[in-house]
Amino acid sequence: MEQLMTEVFLKYKKDWLPIPKCRAGERIYHYTDLGALKGIVMNHSFWVTKSDFLNDKYEFYYAFKVIQKVCAKVIPNSQNRKILTRMLKERMEFFHGSMTDQILSGWYILSFSKAKDSLLLWTEFAQSQGYCLEFDYKCLTRGIPDGIHLDGSVIYDKKKQQELVENTLYRILEKKNAHRKKLREKLLSEDKLVIHKELHSFVEEFSVCCFVYSMFFKKDCFREEREYRFVFWAFHEQGAKELAQPIIPIHFRKKDQALIPYIEVNYKEEERNNPICSITAGPKNDSDLAVKGMQYFLRNEKIVIPVRESKIPLRY
Repeated sequence: MEQLMTEVFLKYKKDWLPIPKCRAGERIYHYTDLGALKGIVMNHSFWVTKSDFLNDKYEFYYAFKVIQKVCAKVIPNSQNRKILTRMLKERMEFFHGSMTDQILSGWYILSFSKAKDSLLLWTEFAQSQGYCLEFDYKCLTRGIPDGIHLDGSVIYDKKKQQELVENTLYRILEKKNAHRKKLREKLLSEDKLVIHKELHSFVEEFSVCCFVYSMFFKKDCFREEREYRFVFWAFHEQGAKELAQPIIPIHFRKKDQALIPYIEVNYKEEERNNPICSITAGPKNDSDLAVKGMQYFLRNEKIVIPVRESKIPLRY
């Protein structure tokens, strides 16, 4: 199963998944606390959280409602629609569950934002007392090692989400072979019925695409976050070598009396080309000391990064 998913994921990542991406010269922002900042600056390392341990534990299921609406629009026969959506749900839940019954693996999310000095993000991710690291997108991505990963902007517009899913459904359904042509005729018909066996290969391909979309679809109420994500698929057991994938150690950190799985993703810093463009101290009462302390720290480590205060006039 992992072999099929790897092949399909890499193929559609390149050709059929138009997730909006940053361009050269654009900046992305990472809001974090002091401990994580030191690891990023000193060790060039991010702690990347497993997808089903994110703050919003239901966000990966939101996309399935979008998919259901697309199926209701495209597939006129209710019985065909019911079979298809049930199979898609089973496959997406299987992918989301890290496939622990085969090779231990998981999906991990590294979040940035396109919003600079955002009060919402200061409050949500850094308790107004953390730091915001400004990254040069192109420089950062050049330093991230090859592997099964992708990046893009989170999509909040429901109409756009439905358009992407619908276009992908048609493109997979319109593959030029006799079996897919016959399936297309049945699925788009009001009276012809399909069976589970006929849908199998189509569902395997379409469910991977839907699962990837689920990582980049969020409700409109989160729009102000302007999130930009990096998504990594990591393997943790010996069987990964059969897929020509590296074995990546899984780590655990403590949060609210729970253990949160994460992986370390390192980035290379090109000579005289640090991807970190600046560091901003959060809008707290003693932010001037936070700036001064950070400046001393960076100078002591012989790291040249501008440090500034947030421009948000927050007092409490």
